[in-house]
Amino acid sequence: MIEWMTYIGRLAGAFLLWTFIIYWMHWLSHRRSSWNPLFKLHRAHHRHPYLRQYEPSLWPKPGQWLFWLGDWQSSLDVIVQMTVPLLVITWFAPDVGVPLLVFHYVYEVFLSESQLDHNPRITGPLTHWFAWGDFHLQHHVHPKQNLCLIITLWDRVFGTAHDPAPGMAWHRINAHQQKGRNLSEPALAQ
Repeated sequence: MIEWMTYIGRLAGAFLLWTFIIYWMHWLSHRRSSWNPLFKLHRAHHRHPYLRQYEPSLWPKPGQWLFWLGDWQSSLDVIVQMTVPLLVITWFAPDVGVPLLVFHYVYEVFLSESQLDHNPRITGPLTHWFAWGDFHLQHHVHPKQNLCLIITLWDRVFGTAHDPAPGMAWHRINAHQQKGRNLSEPALAQ
C-alpha cells in the first residue's frame, strides 16, 4: 500500500512539474519578439476560429492520430510546448513519465480540441479547476490571462487566472458571428 501511495505521489508531482513547465512555455509563446520562435509557432493556434459556432466531433480526424493538428505550426507548437517537456521528464523518471505520455496522447487526440479545451458548453465550477471551456476560451480573447493548459492551478498561483461569467463563450461567439469577425487572430497580438 505504501509503495502505491509513493508512486501516486510521484506521478502527481511529475504531473504538476509538467503543467508548471507548459504554463511558462505558453507564457513565453505570447511574448512578441523577432527572436522568439515559440511566439511564431503559437500564432497559428490563435489564427484558428475557436470562437465559432461549436460543432463537437466525437472521433478525431485521421491526421490527429499522428499529432497533426491542422497545420505544421499548430502541430509543432503542441509538440514543443507540451510533448518535449514531458519527454524530458520521462527520460529522468520513466515510471511516471510513460503514463503521463499516454495521458498526453489521449488528451490531445481525443479530448483537447473539440471535447474540452475549446468547448463553450463547459462552464461554471468545473472551469475553476480545469482549463476547459469558458476558462480556456477566455484566453483566446485576452491572451495574457488563463495560460494554463489542462488545470488552472498555475494561473491561480501566478495571478493570471480570470474566471469568466458562465456562458460568456457562447455570448462572444454569437456577438462576433453577427459582426462577421473572428476574435482569435487579434488576440495573440495584444
